[in-house]
Amino acid sequence: MRRSHKVASGAVAAVIAVGGTVYVLQDRAEKAEREELRVTAEAIFQREADADPPWRETPSPAGRVWGEAKSKAVVHHIEMHGERAKVWVDSSTTPYTTAPSGADPQPTIPYVSSHVFLFEPDGGGWRLVEDLTKKEFAH
Repeated sequence: MRRSHKVASGAVAAVIAVGGTVYVLQDRAEKAEREELRVTAEAIFQREADADPPWRETPSPAGRVWGEAKSKAVVHHIEMHGERAKVWVDSSTTPYTTAPSGADPQPTIPYVSSHVFLFEPDGGGWRLVEDLTKKEFAH
């Protein structure tokens, strides 16, 4: 009995160790995937901020000129649909002003928005398939 108990205990410990390792690896993969999606979404918002942003249409504060903007993204929910990922993301884009010489960058009031994107794998990264924001928030 003792010998079989040791064998059974060893087998249980091995299963737990393997199961724990699989869980840790899966958790790391999910975190890496989540980070890749965040970086991809952030790049989308940064491109929009660098293109022709609407905040540039408003007058800049007295004695200042519009500079660059910096975007940040926070992924707060991911649903996998086969290979595709439906991603809920909040963005914050902060426009900066500078002195007319370009010196002394200062942040202004950030623009905050929420989006739902559909991404698909694209050779080691993710590619935006569709912006589902209007569909999702129309309900």
